[in-house]
Amino acid sequence: MAKTRALSNLAIEQLKPRAVRYEKSDGGAAGLFLVVHPSGIKSWVFRFRSPVERDEVGQRAPKKLTLGPLALAPSPAQPQIGQPLTPGQARMLATAAAEDVRRGIDPTHVRRQEKAEAKREALRDNTIDGAMIEFLKRYKGRKRQGLRESTRLLTAHYFGLKPDPEKPGEWEVTGNGVLGKWSGRPLASITKHDAIVLLDSLVDSGRGVTANRTLTTLKTFFDWCVDRDMREASPVASLDAVAHETERERKLTAAELVAAWKVADREGYPFGRLVQSLILLGQRRDELRELPRTELDLHGTSIVLDDGSRWNEPLWTIPKERAKNGREHLVPLPPQAVALLKSLPTIKGKGLLFTTTGETPISGLSKAKKRFDDAMLAELRKSDPEYKWEPWTLHDLRRTFYSGLQALGFSIEIAEACVNHSSGTIRGVARVYARHRYMREKTQAFTAWARYVDDLVNGRAASNVFPFQREQA
Repeated sequence: MAKTRALSNLAIEQLKPRAVRYEKSDGGAAGLFLVVHPSGIKSWVFRFRSPVERDEVGQRAPKKLTLGPLALAPSPAQPQIGQPLTPGQARMLATAAAEDVRRGIDPTHVRRQEKAEAKREALRDNTIDGAMIEFLKRYKGRKRQGLRESTRLLTAHYFGLKPDPEKPGEWEVTGNGVLGKWSGRPLASITKHDAIVLLDSLVDSGRGVTANRTLTTLKTFFDWCVDRDMREASPVASLDAVAHETERERKLTAAELVAAWKVADREGYPFGRLVQSLILLGQRRDELRELPRTELDLHGTSIVLDDGSRWNEPLWTIPKERAKNGREHLVPLPPQAVALLKSLPTIKGKGLLFTTTGETPISGLSKAKKRFDDAMLAELRKSDPEYKWEPWTLHDLRRTFYSGLQALGFSIEIAEACVNHSSGTIRGVARVYARHRYMREKTQAFTAWARYVDDLVNGRAASNVFPFQREQA
């Protein structure tokens, strides 16, 4: 077979577009082709057999490396993939790529890595993408204690970023959130008007609460940028909440609580058991969802209280790093909660309590909650065919727990201690004496609430009286 000749400038000029793209081999370098597109644009590609990938029959997989468009005029610049290339420059790149193949290197893999690195470099530049990624890595919160992982992920969600599954510690753009509108723009170019347009679009699409949360996130982010001398001023400093929010007061009724428990029992692990744990313990959703077994002592922890007495009961210790207010929180575990937690399966991995992979906490809560709501409505209408559904969130279980403790006769101070609130209700000398963390009182409260739920679910007359006796060491 006669050797294909290198394409001359005249031959290239005479290649006319057709209805479909076609390729013309260039004999100046093995595997080099000139592609002629229907639009008339011409570009260079290098075709080869991958030294590392195989096709379905075990043969070396055919691959294509796009080199760049045809240059209409000579250039003294060093040839680079992706830039306009003269025939001579294209042959140089094709020859270099062929040498990579000979050495067992797939040039498409090299190109992919180069593009990824170029993207990361762009993000590390002066774009808002890079600034937001730097914020997620370095921002420690106003108390400089470090962000909880759930807070960091939620912030990233509003930014429009998510963790890169292939590169721990790196982030990738999702196409949503703030960067869905601003990605690639210089940080200094973002104006107050840009923020207003972004927030108004969220409000107009019925996501007023998301607009408010996005604004709060942007205020923190731009203040951080100003502190680090990345901007002279924050473009959102003078903006107020863009949507009206009504403080939620939703609490589940006794009938709803029973229905939720029964549906959760049928749902089983992991989502159903998570709901039951939220009902019994009243803690924050992610504190339970991300709970590692190392925080639990289901056999009993011995604590000497400030008054010298000894407390020895099953305990969940939420470290300050995972607590929203940055304070360690001790949760006495009532018998019902201990039995529930002991029944959960052990999945190998990072020791998480609620997980399907062993490596990450359960996800997909929105879909699971929708399924749960449908089942709960059906359960409620068994006893009340006219029941009118009122939407609720998992956080409403925390409010139900808090209000339920007060209904059972526990003081606000005890209820707040049980949910690790720091509203300022306890002041002055009382704050000093609260250092014993109300362990006796909290134990009584958690036990009373669990017994109340147990009575409701099992159709017994729920008692609202609990004896407040003082135990001795």
